[in-house]
Amino acid sequence: MRKKLINAIKYLLFGFLAFLLLALALKNQNPRELLQSLANLEMSWIYLSIVLGALAIVLRGVRWIHMIQPLGHNCKISNSINAVAIGYLTNLAIPRAGEISRCTALNKKENIPVDKLFGTIIAERAIDLLALISLLILMFIINLEKINIFFNSVFSKAQKLPVNSILIFVLSLLAISSIFFLYTKKNQSSTIVIKIKDFFEGIKEGFISVKKIKNKTAFWTHTTLIWSLYALMTYICFFAVSETNSLNFIDGIYIMVIGGIGMVVPTQGGIGSYHLATKLGLMSLGIGADSALIFAFAVHTAQTLMALVFGAISLALLFISKNNAKNASNQ
Repeated sequence: MRKKLINAIKYLLFGFLAFLLLALALKNQNPRELLQSLANLEMSWIYLSIVLGALAIVLRGVRWIHMIQPLGHNCKISNSINAVAIGYLTNLAIPRAGEISRCTALNKKENIPVDKLFGTIIAERAIDLLALISLLILMFIINLEKINIFFNSVFSKAQKLPVNSILIFVLSLLAISSIFFLYTKKNQSSTIVIKIKDFFEGIKEGFISVKKIKNKTAFWTHTTLIWSLYALMTYICFFAVSETNSLNFIDGIYIMVIGGIGMVVPTQGGIGSYHLATKLGLMSLGIGADSALIFAFAVHTAQTLMALVFGAISLALLFISKNNAKNASNQ
């Protein structure tokens, strides 16, 4: 009961943060004009971006196989891809819960321990964060003036946030963390705490699986392709909006990085955080606020729909195959 209450408070806080950031992004914008502009997009580029986003999920599923094999388990590529898609679907509703649902989905199909799978995901996230930081440093070198404008805009927006709201959000997170820490410290011998320790041991084993990857060339090739697709799916969306169609591929990488920074914020599916970050990023490139927001909504909505459809199909496939297995065992 206590755990459910803490989770409910946490998700409400993330939802409040998403609402706050989205309100900042939409400030001084006319909703009716925004909808009309979205209706006038060159949709062929948006559709192509959706396809590239789906391909990136497929490559993530294939790359995950290389991280699972050192754990001593074999896994079907289709099951790995479906589990990754289910993770993306879950993240749309519950921030950071996609990692758990992804592990749980694959555990049900392949019977691989969840803690070890979670360890591989932590390693994967560390690699992705390293890639994002590397690209951010590259953007500092190539687009120093533009990225300075972006961060100055972010800090000016942060100053406009209601201080009380920020304080409540931070204090609530600290309270949840403190309750968890005190409980585990006072109940070292309890079954729950022991299970938590065992879980983290499994995570550790999964994390170090990266060092034991046999085909490192394939793993890093997939990583490079995934990030190339992210840049490309952002870049081609420039052609969907008249004011952004003159931007180049380097600008696409720049906006991908800025959007990635926005997605780091724990909101449901990056709502609000992605829109605000991308809007400010495009404005630092000289794009008007209206067109910048239209672009942010177009890309985010397209990728959200892709995650919904791909995830729903993967979830259906998971249940269908599970029911087929049960029927076969009963005969």
